[in-house]
Amino acid sequence: MTVHLTLHALHTLPPSNVNRDETGAPKTATYGGVLRARVSSQAWKRAMRLRFTTAGLVPAQDLSDRTRHGVAQLAKAITALRPGLEGTAAADLAKKVLVFATGASVESPNARRTATEGATPTTRETLFLGRRQIDRIAELAVQGADDITAHLKTKANATAIKEAASSRDAVDIALFGRMIATGDNLTVDAAVQVAQALAVHRTPVESDFFTAVDDLASGDDHGAGMIGQREFLSSTLYRHAALTGPDLAANLADYAGTMDLAQVTAAFVRVFAEAVPAGHITSYAHTTRPDVLIATVTGTPLSHIGAFETPVETVSGGGHLAPAAERLAEHMKATDTAYGDPTARSWLLTLNPNATEPLHATATRVTNLTELAEAAAGELARRTQEKTLKEPV
Repeated sequence: MTVHLTLHALHTLPPSNVNRDETGAPKTATYGGVLRARVSSQAWKRAMRLRFTTAGLVPAQDLSDRTRHGVAQLAKAITALRPGLEGTAAADLAKKVLVFATGASVESPNARRTATEGATPTTRETLFLGRRQIDRIAELAVQGADDITAHLKTKANATAIKEAASSRDAVDIALFGRMIATGDNLTVDAAVQVAQALAVHRTPVESDFFTAVDDLASGDDHGAGMIGQREFLSSTLYRHAALTGPDLAANLADYAGTMDLAQVTAAFVRVFAEAVPAGHITSYAHTTRPDVLIATVTGTPLSHIGAFETPVETVSGGGHLAPAAERLAEHMKATDTAYGDPTARSWLLTLNPNATEPLHATATRVTNLTELAEAAAGELARRTQEKTLKEPV
């Protein structure tokens, strides 16, 4: 049995449209026979990655960038190492090395992009490379800058650049993995599973009709400057993620930063709780925190979405949180009785103890996110280390 940290949240969002489909409408899914609000795992994972930076939880150099502008990124690193190489020379060197290292193909800039962004080409593929990886590739490129074609024909040089590109030297890559179709050696299996967030109740999509008034209109010009319509919804979501300790430890094998397994795990717990997708945020100001957050270190990473297969209905004089908490507590208890791990340990953080009272017996209550993150991360790190020591060499 391996070791996992599972996270479960009840998270209420006000009227908002945090994650849109191709028509601009909020994403939804049918579950339990009724339409529910849905937020894709991709949207929430991107918000988590950004939160590492905005909250200062991970040093900037320990993170990565998902971008098609890798040539420009590498050219900048090359110029920093050798100032004499700049402009077209640095871009050409960067292009040759990045294509060789990743198998990506490049697109020539069109006339408009050349005028506004310079002549650095973009890759057709979106690459996902750690910032420290870029610096290492730049160092190797500079070593062969005088004749990069001949330099790359030497097996040792070619191997070093390929290994630099396939390194997992970034915290977010270690957590969320990496899939780059141009080379299997670049793929990293994620240590984290993130579920689609799903409303615990049926969720009608509503329409917001709006107008923009012309501030300088005068006389008989009383009409709107513009009219439009935007769809939104409000929901109490069940959110779930699972982090596998040994997988994270393996993915951190290339990591050259200063954070250990427990610190990376604690940072992940924090961003799970604090990150919210920013779609239409200036129109809705929808940033909230989970009403309930449960962290469990266990051998079996189970989701409890089944608690809400029958949609929650509002209670008299109240909303969805109290009945959702009751449902979640019942499902956790039943699941634990039928399939539970006797070694599991859980911690609970709640913003509304009265409404979430049924959950209090399921986990150790904590008073703040830091306490929960550090307790769960420390337990996962301890058990992961024990498992590693027990495994045969």
